[in-house]
Amino acid sequence: MKYRSNILNKSNSLLKLNRKTLIIITLGILFLSFSAPVLAQTPQNYDVTVSPVFLDLSANPGQTITEKIRIRNNTNSPLPLKISVKRLAGDEVGDLTLNEENSDQSLDWINFTNKSFVASPLEWSDVVFTIQVPNTAAYGYYFAVTFEHDIRTTTTQGASLTGASAVPILLNVRKEGAKAQAKIIEFKIDNLVNEYLPIDFKVQVENSGNIHIRPHGNIFITDDSGKDIAILDVNQNLANIIPDTKRVFESSWTDGFLVREDVIEDGQVKLDDNGKPVKKLAINWNKLTSFRVGRYTANLLLVFDNGQKDVTLDSTVSFWVIPYKAIAVILIAAIVLFFIIKKLLSIYISREVRRRQRK
Repeated sequence: MKYRSNILNKSNSLLKLNRKTLIIITLGILFLSFSAPVLAQTPQNYDVTVSPVFLDLSANPGQTITEKIRIRNNTNSPLPLKISVKRLAGDEVGDLTLNEENSDQSLDWINFTNKSFVASPLEWSDVVFTIQVPNTAAYGYYFAVTFEHDIRTTTTQGASLTGASAVPILLNVRKEGAKAQAKIIEFKIDNLVNEYLPIDFKVQVENSGNIHIRPHGNIFITDDSGKDIAILDVNQNLANIIPDTKRVFESSWTDGFLVREDVIEDGQVKLDDNGKPVKKLAINWNKLTSFRVGRYTANLLLVFDNGQKDVTLDSTVSFWVIPYKAIAVILIAAIVLFFIIKKLLSIYISREVRRRQRK
């Protein structure tokens, strides 16, 4: 009986062990089955190059335009791509953004031979499309052709993982009543009085017409005598402003002997507790003659094409550069030097007087 009892105890122990083993194996299988989709969530490398980076087109009402976008798959694997068209809008600073609202009928003007294809590894693919401009079309229309890579997997929340690139299309439809019109809303600097350079200029331009424009030009900085001492570019890359939007362009004057620069740590700009860049004073000894101090005037001159001629926009702002700390150091040094020289002269004169008296 004891022997039988021992056998039963061992059998129960083995059964418990087998159950534990079975549970561990089952949990392992379940873990792997749940882990597999998570691993599959990591999207394949989406690395493409598109050319051109944007299209600026003009057409007559009723005209059909045929254009081409080239896209290169920079990866070593075939890349399935899906093509779609979205409307473009301007954000609060005028940058072009995708509008996810796809109810606009003008989106149907753009047609592709195939709306999906597989881009071969390390090769260029040509994507040909047509724009059928209806007779009723007029003025400006703004689209983006997007190339989307859907890896056909979902996250635990059910959202698909994708990579995408967009090529803006700016279309002006030539028709009577088209207006290229703009005005400068604001031309300013952050501070009227500045201790050091840089001086950061902000130019805000509003497109009050019905077609897009590309205002560009320069800021001419003169000193108090009227001498030109610096020329800055504005919108050098010819960014567009679409109708009924405003865009901000920024330029900085950094050419000086004393300039505040961003502190760089580990290849990145160091930020303070408020998220603002930490600055340090840099002394450019090769620009010793460019010690900026006094009153300066910045004259802004922009130009854009209205379809018939170049239209100019201008504005002016004045400001001061007063490096008071540097001036204080120079004044203190000059005063100290003055008293040292005065003391040395006093000693020299006294010695000479005594020497002459002994004679």
